[in-house]
Amino acid sequence: MNDLLASIIADALGQADELLNLDATRAELWASDLIALALEASPEGPSQVAAALAEVGGAGPIAALWALQALTDDGPATTEIGLTTLVGPAPPWATQLGTSVCEAAWLVSNWRGSSAAFRFVDQADDRHVIVVDLVPAGSVQAAETVGEVTVGPPELLDAIDDPDAKLAAVAVPPVALADRVAAALRATTEPAASLVAAGRMLLARLSLLEVTNLVPPVWVEPEVEELPAVDRDEQDWARSVLRQALGATSGDGLDAATAAETLRHAAATDDGLAQWLAASHGPVDLDDDDLTVVLAALAATVQPATAAPLALDARVAVATLEYADWLGMVIGLVRAGPGAVVEPEAMVDLINRCPEVTSTIPKSDRARVAWAIAVCTEPWEALEVTVEDRLTPFGLALLPAMLDYAWTVRPEP
Repeated sequence: MNDLLASIIADALGQADELLNLDATRAELWASDLIALALEASPEGPSQVAAALAEVGGAGPIAALWALQALTDDGPATTEIGLTTLVGPAPPWATQLGTSVCEAAWLVSNWRGSSAAFRFVDQADDRHVIVVDLVPAGSVQAAETVGEVTVGPPELLDAIDDPDAKLAAVAVPPVALADRVAAALRATTEPAASLVAAGRMLLARLSLLEVTNLVPPVWVEPEVEELPAVDRDEQDWARSVLRQALGATSGDGLDAATAAETLRHAAATDDGLAQWLAASHGPVDLDDDDLTVVLAALAATVQPATAAPLALDARVAVATLEYADWLGMVIGLVRAGPGAVVEPEAMVDLINRCPEVTSTIPKSDRARVAWAIAVCTEPWEALEVTVEDRLTPFGLALLPAMLDYAWTVRPEP
């Protein structure tokens, strides 16, 4: 047994008693993640985890085995967990396992893109939802893929009825939406960690909606490609267009203390914002002056020094957007002024209408470009470049400086 699998087994044994205080949904989600983790360690990992739980016995480990059993195709006799019988008291939620039915489904859209949302109810009248993010295809010939997956209580969908959330939700037939998710799953070659963790539970729910022949997603160690070398001529052209359109772009004298503090906190807590700091040229020294810290992080969304620290969606997004896209967005926003709408679809329009940008985004590429814009501009709200999807005076001054900083060639660290 390797060290990783031994650690996974120790964690499973340590957590098993806590399952008794959960409901069936959370127990299944725990088991789904456990199987995925065990398979990362060894092809025999799930069966070895199950054997260790069975050997220890007791209410907690037996509850864990019930949860594992619920996520296998043929019950406890499957080779994946290698069990034939369960000996010991059933957990309180045992009778709810496998009783969920889908009572409603929605296609939910916001500035970040579209998600499939399903609400399930089990025999005990307990409800839960599964939300599957759908990533637009990269071309007309390609298919959309699955991004993040979230499993939670029904309150997770309360935002649908909240006008401030700016969500558009359309009720759709659950079977039709399940087919769409299944197609996206089949096209997903590099699944997100949340999809791997919830994968078996998701497939169990999709099977209730007439979806078959799906293979549980497995973790694929991402192959992070080297970023293409900077084309200095193209970079110089972009900077010259920026300065001709907007004038001085240094951001000198801008008070960036609040935004810098947000980034330093993100670095200390491993928040998602920190990935942009790690990908910046340098990477940036957090002890640098406030404006440099902020510009370095935002410049990495435009032109990172390395893709390695970035999450999958961020890597795809920065590779999707081009010089002309950023010029069109920023020039358009600055000309519109404080209060300008900062939403991906609106920014695609800015790109297409910018007189300094001769290329346009065709209709077939709009969804993909809008998705990439949403990913790359996600830090803006946290750093108060925008507030409630509106450009702030701070953002107005900062965005041109961001592009100038990003497109200034620096020596390799």
